[in-house]
Amino acid sequence: MEVVTLSDDEDQIKVVITHSQGHIWNAEDVKLAWTRFRIIGCLVGGLPRNPHQSSMMGLPLKLMPEEVTLLLEKGFAKPVTYQEMFMPPSCQIKDTFVAFRQNCYQEQIVAAVQQRKQEIENIADTILKGKLKKLELRKKQHPASHANCELTKEKVIEEEMRKIQTLPEHLQVIEVFTENPMIDVLKFDIAKWTFPTTGMEKLRYAVFKDLWEHHYYLTTGVKFGGDFLAYPGDPHLFHATFIVKCVWDVESVDQCDLVSWSRIGTSTKKTFVLASLDQSGKVVYRSYKWVEDEIN
Repeated sequence: MEVVTLSDDEDQIKVVITHSQGHIWNAEDVKLAWTRFRIIGCLVGGLPRNPHQSSMMGLPLKLMPEEVTLLLEKGFAKPVTYQEMFMPPSCQIKDTFVAFRQNCYQEQIVAAVQQRKQEIENIADTILKGKLKKLELRKKQHPASHANCELTKEKVIEEEMRKIQTLPEHLQVIEVFTENPMIDVLKFDIAKWTFPTTGMEKLRYAVFKDLWEHHYYLTTGVKFGGDFLAYPGDPHLFHATFIVKCVWDVESVDQCDLVSWSRIGTSTKKTFVLASLDQSGKVVYRSYKWVEDEIN
């Protein structure tokens, strides 16, 4: 069994419990869960600058119930809920939010001007060249009125800078918080976490815990017809090795289901595994692979 402990000065991960689900909102906690405790979860939040897509998500990290229970049982995390989640925002929070939004807008105005100035300086030579051609043409048409006109790169930059308009407020980039910026002053309570309660939930957790203690990384396996996917290393770097399905009795599994599951495993280059408990409560596994129209 792998032993992972927290140092004395290292805080526990805060798993926020809402509607019987666990989420991690803090980026450092997510990093700790991934790198130290092999808890992967699933990012479910929209990205502020890419809200109309679902291929790349952001915080919060939604945890499977088994992941939450493991973190709590091992002492890696604590389940919390915030009193402010059930109250209307206070006047102080509203004023702080408005002040932050205005300050952010002013910073973007300055940044937009600086960005535009840099763009102008980069193309100043091209602008100057075009203006000089037009000036020469006007001098030929009206020599007296343009006799003393002189263009330089500096004058071109000054002229273009005067044309810069203030960034409209409706075009500012809105910062979407993944965690309350006043989190340190909010009051939290230890939340109640009851998973697992039913027999199947207890079986799933026993299997999840056993695989985790055998150094596997685990994610949900629902898209392959299983309960879990087991990876030999970080899922961001490795493909899953096993599709794990939890069943009460291996012998009572429908043969048609077994054929379907084993073929799915083979077609996706994974081994399909049925997990159950023996009479002593120990987790046992039986693997299947489709070979030449036979189940081995």
